[in-house]
Amino acid sequence: MNKPDSVRVVNSDVSNQNISSDVKLYNSIKDVPNVPSGTFNYGGGNTFAALTAQGFHEAITRSHPNFRLRFTEPRDGKSGGKKGVVMVLDSQLSFTLYGASLEDEHYNKALQRGFQIKQVPVALDMFVFFTHKNISIPGLSIDQLQDIYKGKISNWKEVGGPDLAIAPFARDPKSTNLLNELLGKEVDQLSSKVQLARDYTEIIRKVAATPGGISFGGSGPILGQKTIRPLAIAQANTKDYVQPFIDDNKQVNTTALRDGSYPMTRRMFVVYRLDDTIDQLAGEAYVNMLLTKEGQQIVEKAGLVPLR
Repeated sequence: MNKPDSVRVVNSDVSNQNISSDVKLYNSIKDVPNVPSGTFNYGGGNTFAALTAQGFHEAITRSHPNFRLRFTEPRDGKSGGKKGVVMVLDSQLSFTLYGASLEDEHYNKALQRGFQIKQVPVALDMFVFFTHKNISIPGLSIDQLQDIYKGKISNWKEVGGPDLAIAPFARDPKSTNLLNELLGKEVDQLSSKVQLARDYTEIIRKVAATPGGISFGGSGPILGQKTIRPLAIAQANTKDYVQPFIDDNKQVNTTALRDGSYPMTRRMFVVYRLDDTIDQLAGEAYVNMLLTKEGQQIVEKAGLVPLR
């Protein structure tokens, strides 16, 4: 077995500075030790479905056949990062995949229930905006995108496009943080014209079928889609447009993500409980496998940017 490098990962939340763990960095998924046997529920953001599609769980099964994973949706069928964290806190999941930082309320709820909760970054991602294929414009600024979702801009001609009503779509903010990331504290100003969709499959299909359609999400599910047009975006109210993808939309623009020129990015986390149970072991094993060199190569194939 390869001797791992060791990195100390400390939670950045001031009130939880005591929460820390050793994350071991291995070369291959097979090298990861202490992988528990059993069937473990996981859930969370749809962005991570791309990992499964690119064979990450198949690779786990080949190396650790007794570590079985089962994607588990909430009872209302509306999966997402927010719902996943709640389900971890409610002991319905062993771990979840989350595209935002945990908040104080998450840590406090965990402590009230007698355990702690941890997040470990495993990848980088960007917010990719996309339109109906017939919308041909150089790009949009973050300010313009915010105004579209607040209803202040309602026609494409206002931003250099055709004389056509804008039809904004988004995933439900009760399930995911996407709209919160775009609008921040002004999320309560969301336009009544924004149509909500259950998942990326539905949202891409709706934008592709609606002439004035626009939406956004993580890079993984959108990379390589042929039925919609990825949109270049710019900081604040500038026209310094940066494309999310390169090579005919076949690769993530990793240079722009890493040098900070792409305006909207995020870290992706695995969240699990620190409760001295087999669920904690499952969460730690999944993190360690995802952070192997082998796992990070799959991260890249899934349209995310690896940390290693």
